[in-house]
Amino acid sequence: MEGFFGTGSIFFAKPLARYNILNDNSKFIYKFFYILRRDPALLYKRIREAIIYDRIINENQDKIEYMVLRSLYSIYATCSSTIGLRRSNAKRAFMDMIRTYKSKIKEMLECAVFTSRDIFNFLSVLSKRDKVSSTFVYLDPPYSISKGRLDDNRGWDLDSLETLIIEMKKYDWQFAISEFNDSEVLDLLFKHNLYVNYIARSTGVASRFGHTKYEILGTSYKTNKSNIDIKKNHYVQLEMFSNYIT
Repeated sequence: MEGFFGTGSIFFAKPLARYNILNDNSKFIYKFFYILRRDPALLYKRIREAIIYDRIINENQDKIEYMVLRSLYSIYATCSSTIGLRRSNAKRAFMDMIRTYKSKIKEMLECAVFTSRDIFNFLSVLSKRDKVSSTFVYLDPPYSISKGRLDDNRGWDLDSLETLIIEMKKYDWQFAISEFNDSEVLDLLFKHNLYVNYIARSTGVASRFGHTKYEILGTSYKTNKSNIDIKKNHYVQLEMFSNYIT
C-alpha cells in the first residue's frame, strides 16, 4: 500500500503483491495512471514524437506533454538501471526500455487499485481488513524540512509529518516513511520510537543546500541495516521491501 504514489518507484521495484492499494492526491498522477492502464497507446505515441533531452524537458516542464514524458521516464527508468537523458542515444535506449517492460507494467497495474485523496482522508476510509500486520505501507510525503523540486512543500511541514506518524501507529501494520536526514526529522522519528535507516546519499541536493544529505526511511520495524553501507543501497532496498509486499 502506498499513500503518496507519485510515479511509483517502490511499486515497480518490488515483487508483484497479492494486491496493491495506491493513492496520490494529485489529479494528474491519478489520471496519468488511469490512462496508462486502460489505453496507453497515446502516451507511448508521445514518446516516439518527443525530444527527450533533460534541457528540453526542464524548459517545458509545465506543459502537459512533458509532464507525461517525465512521468513515463520515471516509471521505466525504475524498471532497470537509470538511463541518462543527456546521452546521444537516449531516445533509442528509452524506447527499448518501453518495449522490454511494457507488458510487465501493464500486468502490475491491472492488479492495483488507485485512489486520489488527501493522505489522512485516504487512511480514514481504509477498511479494518487492510489495517493488519500483513499489510505494509510505504509513505513518500513531501519533505517536511528540505524544499522539494518545486521550491515548496505543498503545505507539508514537520507537524504534518508528526500527525502522519501518530495516525500510522494506531494500527498493527508495518510502515516506512521516506525523508531526508534533517536533524529535526531525526529527532521526531526517535521521539516516536521509529527506526532510522540510511538508504542513499542524495548528491543532487548538495548544490541547493550547500551540503550533502542522505535519504532515510523511518520504519516501524527493525532491520539489520541500521548502520548500512551507502554503496550497498540496492541490497538494502531488496531487504526492506521484499518481505512486505501488500
